[in-house]
Amino acid sequence: MLSFIEIIIVKIKYRKIVFQNVGKNSVFKLWNSSFIYPENISIGDNVYVGPGAYFDATGDLVICNGVIFGPEVTIYTRSHNYDSTCLEALPFDQKMVVAPVVIKEYVWVGTKVIILPGITVGKGAVIAAGAVVTKDVPEYAVVGGNPAKVLKYRNRERFEELASSQEPFVYNKKGHGKEFITKEKLLNK
Repeated sequence: MLSFIEIIIVKIKYRKIVFQNVGKNSVFKLWNSSFIYPENISIGDNVYVGPGAYFDATGDLVICNGVIFGPEVTIYTRSHNYDSTCLEALPFDQKMVVAPVVIKEYVWVGTKVIILPGITVGKGAVIAAGAVVTKDVPEYAVVGGNPAKVLKYRNRERFEELASSQEPFVYNKKGHGKEFITKEKLLNK
């Protein structure tokens, strides 16, 4: 439960946060998150943004339906100009290079992931905790590492079967409760 002082701080800090678009059933952990240029952030239905998010949408950020972000995810849509052919100061100059980031449907972004400017994350992809995404992620790919590389692909047929069902989004279908099971038991079902 937030104290009266904490409630006042939250109201002051987030009084001007107005996203370009927010779909239904989207949840944000605003208390310790930062949204830079929130008017450039478009959010679909059933999006969950975990605590400690840092989304810099200077160059536009599109988050499609059913995306889940773990805690402390960072997304950049701008970078300093450091290109030596047009550089005016060192180590970089005052110019900011912007490029949009697009996160497609039903992507799961793990804890402490960093996504750099100009990236498109394909539908159904999974980004492992701690990954640094420096290039586009294909549909249904599971990526991890620094820089993030494709580790494997999800089962496309099962994904599409679930996506076409009446209510595919995990929190609407199963709630927020967790069931703990070993990998061996899961594979032997």
